[in-house]
Amino acid sequence: MDEESNLRDILKIIADHKPDLIALQAVDSLVDKGKTQFQLRQIAVQTGMHYVYGEADRSENGSQGVGILSKWHFENTQTIQLPTTAGADPKVLLCGLVNPVRGLTFRMCNSRLEYASVMDRALQAAYINQMLVNSIQPVLIGMDMGARPNEQPYFSFRKNWQDAAQGSQLQTWNEGLPGDRLDYIFALLNTKVRIKNYKVLRNYPGVSDHYPIIATIEFW
Repeated sequence: MDEESNLRDILKIIADHKPDLIALQAVDSLVDKGKTQFQLRQIAVQTGMHYVYGEADRSENGSQGVGILSKWHFENTQTIQLPTTAGADPKVLLCGLVNPVRGLTFRMCNSRLEYASVMDRALQAAYINQMLVNSIQPVLIGMDMGARPNEQPYFSFRKNWQDAAQGSQLQTWNEGLPGDRLDYIFALLNTKVRIKNYKVLRNYPGVSDHYPIIATIEFW
């Protein structure tokens, strides 16, 4: 915000809560004063976490996209282009396969849907569900959907996914009103997965115009 780097504040949030997996949207790998400022790699170096970056859009000044940080090594990664209508910004679905303990392998995914077009958001949400719903591994996804739970993009995730917020009306956009929940953590239902708790972290108001959200998820 205010054209100032927020990486130090993001590192504080990570240090305070020590998550095993992190989904970050709207991260940059930009050239500034002749040097590439790769935000995700900087965070990974400071935290000791593994990272994977999904480039969504590129310009002469660098690129921007989504990223995943993991306590565990990625066994495999995949970046999938999402469908868009003419003139819309490119968007991607990023997934990484992790194997935290013997006998458990799951897929962690991340995406940021189109803000400017309801049609694109709905199309992209339906496509993500279609791509992941038949996964043989458990799937978690963090997503800046840009849509509320009563809007069409969310409907793609009502049947086959657990919403970590479980009906919470706390907004995740700090310029919004109660119910302006635009950011989500979902777990695929066809696996032995349970959401243990969910929080909107509202004590870091200056870091971003979106509040961080955190969930504890149990596998068995």
